[in-house]
Amino acid sequence: MKLTDLPQTPSLKKLNQVTESRFGFKLDYESITLPKANAMRDKILETVTRIRKSSAIHTAEKNPKYLEMLIVYEGLSRWIDAHKVQRLNEDEVGTAAAILAAKDMVDTTQDMIEKVGKMQNEQLPALLDSIRDQIGSEQADAFKNTVGQVLMTLSQQVSQAREQLDASARALTGEDTAVAQDPTAMGMDPNAMPQDPAAMNPAEQPPMDQDLSGSDADAGGDAPLGRDRR
Repeated sequence: MKLTDLPQTPSLKKLNQVTESRFGFKLDYESITLPKANAMRDKILETVTRIRKSSAIHTAEKNPKYLEMLIVYEGLSRWIDAHKVQRLNEDEVGTAAAILAAKDMVDTTQDMIEKVGKMQNEQLPALLDSIRDQIGSEQADAFKNTVGQVLMTLSQQVSQAREQLDASARALTGEDTAVAQDPTAMGMDPNAMPQDPAAMNPAEQPPMDQDLSGSDADAGGDAPLGRDRR
């Protein structure tokens, strides 16, 4: 038998059929472990390399033992590669599941924010009208002051929690949220940001009624306004 007799991409089943029919054995890929498979493949590679560097290489392809090693090496390589891909896929699935669970917490918190908003904007006004009609205006105002403050505090706390959960979930995917949350993360000084001239202290603003029309003429030059003469 020659190696060229094998299909271009033989499956593990096909390789086992060849070794069983030609050499009387087959590998049990279901019970083999990754460390054992690696050790067997490394041992075969060491032997094959030694043969290829010796004079025996001229007759090696007619030697059943040599062919047997090549076929087993191919089978082990395919099994190891498939095992690594499977393990990688399992890791990716696990990572995706963890990220989705984290984002689900963000979505749940968002639902809470919307429910609190509904209580503030829809349920509370309707309830206040009912209390005012059925119990009295004084009781309605007292209820509004107490419950309104409670709902406002709750909304703020849930919103802050949602922001923190969202930042943590984004960190799992490698998204950089530090700059968006903290302008000093890139060395930026918020106090050094350009100010709106309208927001400046009046004492710091340039006088708007200053007469500059004769400044250049008095100096005897024709340089553009606002530029020092050289």
